[in-house]
Amino acid sequence: MKLRLLLLIPLLAMAACAPPGTAAPVDEAPAGLVLATLPPAPSAPLCADPQPALVTGFEVRHPPRLDEPAARAPFRDPVFGSCLVRITDRRADPAAGDESPGLKNEYSRVQSFNADGSLILVRGAEATWYVYASATLQPLGQVPLDAEPRWSANDPLIIYYSSETRLMSYDLRTGTTSTVHDFSEEAPGSVMVWTRYEGSPSADGRYWGLMAEDADWLAGFYIIFDMQSNIVIASRDLRGWPADEREADSVTISPLGNFFLVQMDKFCGYGALGTEEHPCGLMVYDRDLKNGRGLLRIVGHSDTALDAQGGEVFVYQDIDTDNLSMLDLATGNITPLWPLDFSHTGFGLHISGRAYNLPGWVVISTHDGDPSSYTWMDDSVFAVELEPGGRVVRLAHTQSLVDESQEHDYWAEPQASVNADFTRVLFTTNWGRSGTGEVEMYLIELPPGWSGQLP
Repeated sequence: MKLRLLLLIPLLAMAACAPPGTAAPVDEAPAGLVLATLPPAPSAPLCADPQPALVTGFEVRHPPRLDEPAARAPFRDPVFGSCLVRITDRRADPAAGDESPGLKNEYSRVQSFNADGSLILVRGAEATWYVYASATLQPLGQVPLDAEPRWSANDPLIIYYSSETRLMSYDLRTGTTSTVHDFSEEAPGSVMVWTRYEGSPSADGRYWGLMAEDADWLAGFYIIFDMQSNIVIASRDLRGWPADEREADSVTISPLGNFFLVQMDKFCGYGALGTEEHPCGLMVYDRDLKNGRGLLRIVGHSDTALDAQGGEVFVYQDIDTDNLSMLDLATGNITPLWPLDFSHTGFGLHISGRAYNLPGWVVISTHDGDPSSYTWMDDSVFAVELEPGGRVVRLAHTQSLVDESQEHDYWAEPQASVNADFTRVLFTTNWGRSGTGEVEMYLIELPPGWSGQLP
């Protein structure tokens, strides 16, 4: 969060050089990747041998010592039996002039697969972007994007992204960039309109929850944009608020577009929650940006998701209780899911609720700087059912060492993200190369209908 801002600030500094409200020509960006035809979606399993039984137990299983696999050569995880493949090759795949030491999926809360699952968006550590074919796992080329690229929910060849005060689109058919909407009139004095890295549009791609930041990187406006009608349907002016109530870590819209979420840098005191007059912690507003209420006093890593009944929930690390918990956004009810055991090591974790086609499940990834595992959660990627003590499927060890004192190890956080069908999970690993930034992106493949095979 704060570290991410530090590492990417050169990109934002360039964006802030233009005067606020200055719109670039439609085709300002250089032409990039052009796809004459859309590649096919994967049709055959990566691993030819039969899928072993899914691992659901909770015994501690230590990650084995393995040589780093070759790129694009599927293999079975020796402990959990899942089918894995290293997609990227940090030495061969980057374009000429790209000094990125490694390649990764963008973030746990971001969908890396396009609308039909045929393409994958991959990030270089130096804020470069590449498109890979999902079926062959081959890199197809570089795309000239700015901040926060998000696949269209409906068109598999369109990527949206933020640039200064504009929401932009990149068309892979033509390799051209266009302005979708310039928010400079709705958010005067702003230099950037975005979610601040971690937000996404609603599942259908219609509603976008954004914030406009000024030259001091303080939120001046909250905005709800309706892409279907290409208008701002709600706006909240924050310019008169105190500075600490304008410092948002990130914003997003909920999966069905009913709620606008703000994760504040400022957390509330014990036993307190934020209000419209004094926001702190997790603030939630209705889609019209009214009825603001604090639902959590402090928030760890998290993501929105759909529960088994299709309700909108917020799955998060509960810092006060050391639980993985679920918050119902409509009622405010909190459901503890699993305890988090930090008695041996202070592991970090990320949550991905992007599998809207399999409601009721999220994927979790954990990391720390110790190659040994002390709990069943350590150093791994696993699926969690959104029920108290619900079913768990353990998928893979990450083989990533993350030393919090090493700045480059931010890139080695696995930050696993899941596709819409929960059949492919991406994660990042440095394969033990702590402190180097030399990371690669891996894919875990699950068989279709796997959740119906569980006891």
